Amino acid sequence: MLKKILYIIVSIVLGFIVFFISWRDSYSRAVVNRGLKALEEENYEFFNKFLDYYEKESLFTVEYTEGENTTKIIGYNVFSKNAKDKDDNTVNRSGIQLLVININMDIIKIDEEEPSDDQTLEDEVSKVTITGNTGSTYSAVISTYGYDETPIIIYTFPSHETKEDLVNDTYTEAPTTLTHLKFEDSVGTVFFDCEVNIDLTEYNEEEYWQNLVNEGKAGVAFTPKEVRTNFTFAFPEMKRTILITAVTLLIEIGLGLFIFWPKKSYVPTEEVDREAYTFASTEEKEKYALAKVARGKKEKEDRENRYKNVRKETNLEDLSKEAIKDSMDKENTCEAALEADALEEAKEENNEVVENSEVIEENETIEEKKEEE
Repeated sequence: MLKKILYIIVSIVLGFIVFFISWRDSYSRAVVNRGLKALEEENYEFFNKFLDYYEKESLFTVEYTEGENTTKIIGYNVFSKNAKDKDDNTVNRSGIQLLVININMDIIKIDEEEPSDDQTLEDEVSKVTITGNTGSTYSAVISTYGYDETPIIIYTFPSHETKEDLVNDTYTEAPTTLTHLKFEDSVGTVFFDCEVNIDLTEYNEEEYWQNLVNEGKAGVAFTPKEVRTNFTFAFPEMKRTILITAVTLLIEIGLGLFIFWPKKSYVPTEEVDREAYTFASTEEKEKYALAKVARGKKEKEDRENRYKNVRKETNLEDLSKEAIKDSMDKENTCEAALEADALEEAKEENNEVVENSEVIEENETIEEKKEEE
């Protein structure tokens, strides 16, 4: 029973692990599939909806053409509630989100992994350089977001922190606008170098954004219901999770039945032994041998028990062992044993009569021969 309980617990835990892994995989697949669809339909708001608020109208759109490939960069005003600043304080902050799409990865070598904390601009990394209207510059490491084999750069910089980054020993005045953007890949190739005019005014009041929403000029983040429908329990991606979990449960149930289902005790007959033993494998021969030994022990034990029972029931010491053994193959009773002894005595008497008659006939034959002589 303990083994069955442990098996059930292990099966439940394993089933949950399989479900959780496949469920998270379906979540990721849903994000990728929805992202690919948004790129195909040029629905760039999809990527802004992971933030709390965003302006529907883009700030700017510029393009970069290399051969037959045209890479596009689009900027949006965005807002995040309860965000973390550089000092890990919780703040509301507005910023600029840049989307770089339709990247030709054969030409542009963008890092596909999130930049680590120990990476610096001196390393071989992809980076963006921002220039303010005061002339100061600031650079940051960037990476791509993979939507299957379709890469996209999503880089967001907050207005307040960008102002602080552009203030240094040479340029002490905080800029009010961004005038230049430059993107470089990890081998130093500049694939974007464009003039822009981006206002760095801070819009950190939620009321400001709510008014834009009411005017139809701003959008909001995915609602919890939209997240559940589009990503968390998304179909058809969830079908794969359900199928994998169902197969896992069926395997666990089948394995449990195979291990714990009561097995019939099967001892091969002598005929089966003789027919199959010659061509049996070593393992099968060992099973036959063990079965034969077990069968012999069982038969011997049964005979001894029957013999003891007959002796116990009769209390007749004059019963012959042969009579008891014969009775054990019929009925395990003293009557059967007595009947067997009676039959034996009758048989002996018949033998004596036959023998006496033969002697008499022989004597008569001898007498007749003597008289003839």
